[in-house]
Amino acid sequence: MSRRILLPAFMCLLVAAPVHAQQKQPEELVDRVNKSIGRGVAYLRREQSPNGSWEKGGIGGIGFTSGGQSCLAMLALLNAGVPPTDQLIQNGLSYIRRIEPQGTYVVGLQTMVLAEVNHPKDQILIQRNVNWLLQGLGNGRNFVGWGYGPQGLGADFSNTQYALLGLHAGKQAGVPIKAEAWAIIRDLYIKSQHNQGSWGYTVSDGPNQARQTMTLAGLCGLLISGMELAHGQQQLDKDTGVAKRCGEYEEDRFIRRTLDWLAKPNNFSFDMGQYRYYNIYGIERAGRLSGQRFMADRDWYREGGEYLISKQQDDGSWPGGGFDGGTIGGTAFGLLFMSKGRTPILISKLAWGNNEWNNKHYDIKHVVEYASRELFKKTPLAWQIYDCRKAPQHKVKDETAELLQSPIIYFNGHESPARKLTGVQKEILKKYVQEGGFVFAEACCNSKEFAEGFRELMKELFEKDMVPVPADHALYHAHKPLGAQEAAMFPLERLDLGCKTVVVLSTRAMAGWWEEDLYKAGRGQVAFQLAGNIVAYATNMELPKPKGFRVEIADDKFDVNLPRGYLKVGQVRHEGDWEPAPQAMRNLMLDLRTKAKLDLSLQKEAVSITNKNMFQYRFLYMHGRRRFEFADADFKNLRANLKTGGLLLADSCCGSTEFDTAFRAMANRLFPEAKLEAIPENDPLYGAELNGKKIEKVMCRRPKESGGGLELQSMKPALEGIRLGKRWVVIYSKYDLGCALEKHPSSDCIGHDHESALALAGAAVLYYLRN
Repeated sequence: MSRRILLPAFMCLLVAAPVHAQQKQPEELVDRVNKSIGRGVAYLRREQSPNGSWEKGGIGGIGFTSGGQSCLAMLALLNAGVPPTDQLIQNGLSYIRRIEPQGTYVVGLQTMVLAEVNHPKDQILIQRNVNWLLQGLGNGRNFVGWGYGPQGLGADFSNTQYALLGLHAGKQAGVPIKAEAWAIIRDLYIKSQHNQGSWGYTVSDGPNQARQTMTLAGLCGLLISGMELAHGQQQLDKDTGVAKRCGEYEEDRFIRRTLDWLAKPNNFSFDMGQYRYYNIYGIERAGRLSGQRFMADRDWYREGGEYLISKQQDDGSWPGGGFDGGTIGGTAFGLLFMSKGRTPILISKLAWGNNEWNNKHYDIKHVVEYASRELFKKTPLAWQIYDCRKAPQHKVKDETAELLQSPIIYFNGHESPARKLTGVQKEILKKYVQEGGFVFAEACCNSKEFAEGFRELMKELFEKDMVPVPADHALYHAHKPLGAQEAAMFPLERLDLGCKTVVVLSTRAMAGWWEEDLYKAGRGQVAFQLAGNIVAYATNMELPKPKGFRVEIADDKFDVNLPRGYLKVGQVRHEGDWEPAPQAMRNLMLDLRTKAKLDLSLQKEAVSITNKNMFQYRFLYMHGRRRFEFADADFKNLRANLKTGGLLLADSCCGSTEFDTAFRAMANRLFPEAKLEAIPENDPLYGAELNGKKIEKVMCRRPKESGGGLELQSMKPALEGIRLGKRWVVIYSKYDLGCALEKHPSSDCIGHDHESALALAGAAVLYYLRN
């Protein structure tokens, strides 16, 4: 009989701790929104008439609005995800295509619907409608907006905004519209704006007749017309990427005025009585087009979503007032807010300094459109401005959680960000990266001051230097492979955490080509393809969650008052790059502490297997990517530790074959009487009793069966282990866990995604505590 090694009493107090039952968490806003959208769609589906329409009387009793409710319903259904092939939509199209141009509202909405469907047969109708709307401009002299009918009939800013939305949709559908038309529209909004930044219902209304709805319409008018006029405005030098008029926009100060007016007390509300849902759709458009995460210092999508959910009727409708278009119009406006506002945020644009951060208004908008089209099969994606310049210190965790809704944060400028970012902004940026975010920076107009300041900032945050990116790095080929000559056009610098690059700096200007949307040829094409590569690398080609999905960040600032006998991980040192993912165990223990309510230390200790002190660490972790080797005599303490209750969890960093080969050799020598074997699917390690839910499937990035790279695949768990008696003493994954736990697996990392890594590694910890 073998001698049992006796340990000090305090080392034997690691008692199996039960997994605490989870309290039922409040339902995520995104889930409640999805249910609400489903109910709203079901209501409109039931209300369609046999002729394909939804006409329940004109909006406000005005004859020129005949057909408007049907167009609104169709637009809402399409944006809510009902496909054009659905019979509901086909029936509606049969009705809508028969509507002749008569009223501005209906022509604008009809054009939006047909552009959304995007069927070639509708191009003639879209062109017809654009021509009809452009006739309302006349020769541009004394233009005061569109009225209800073709000849004006009392121009107002409500009709005008729907005419503008129709023109914008027509332009996006491929109908050419001359710059002169957009200039007339922009000038109208500039000349008619009240000094404090608002608009009334007509151009003759004074400041005391300001309306929130018309001010939102004015804001959208400036944004859309300004965007259409942006081409060539900054006088981009297409050889250097430097813009002669960088940051100059005619409409800028008027947009700022409007945002300031909305932020004043009593000027911003979701409840506007007889046109509350008309107003809510205006809020969504203004927020989305401007990229503003907040309006009037309020999270407009979250607050608006909660408001709409509270107002939805049992039948799924929103009973709008007369100016909402009745219940059909109110339901359509509610659905439009919910569905368009929930669009996933791919990139957040960081506001910093004064106005230094926004020299290019439409750069990231066009990058996101390119990524949606070229990378994500036309899945709708959005961008947002992220402004935390005034965030207080105690909000760092909350602000970071909000920012993590988008996988990429972007910022550029001319000045040094190291000197301009606030202390809280720096903390948020650091935590964002540590929690899995990706930073993409660009030196606007080749600014050396920005590039140097950005390097200084990264050194301050991560104590690491930015280094050049070689031409064979995945950043240059993750989407569209670029050759060495193309890569030399836009040299990049990088900072890595674990196996993945998490910060990228372009020292050569790219934003000018993005701003002009010059993605078809020359340097502009390379600039867009490189942006696509960076997005593909940063996201691993995984779509971000819908807006409204709340990311939880547990409090990791305490490791005190832990009871006697708490678990502290020891990470095994070896000669083969032993710590490529330094935050892996911290993140695992933080997840278990939060979800399973276990007393665990977030701090790990480096452990040598030859050190007698290793017996302080009964749960050991081993990770690496390169070959290593131990002598037979080195295994004495490790072997004794495992035989007397310890457990070793190990995994191969990014599926490294070097580490895998070395670890299998080590396993054979560690316990010659046992072998590394597959852990059966029905083993208690994967069971519901241990984990709360049986682990049956996990996600793992592996080589495609057809060849040609890696893809995230669903598979059965494939852990291996060494069993002594009835207990696993070694648990091993040939697929990466550590980089996924650190939230930074690269697109060429063979291994699990974050949730699967948490499940498998967490099961190993719980197994150790129970056995």
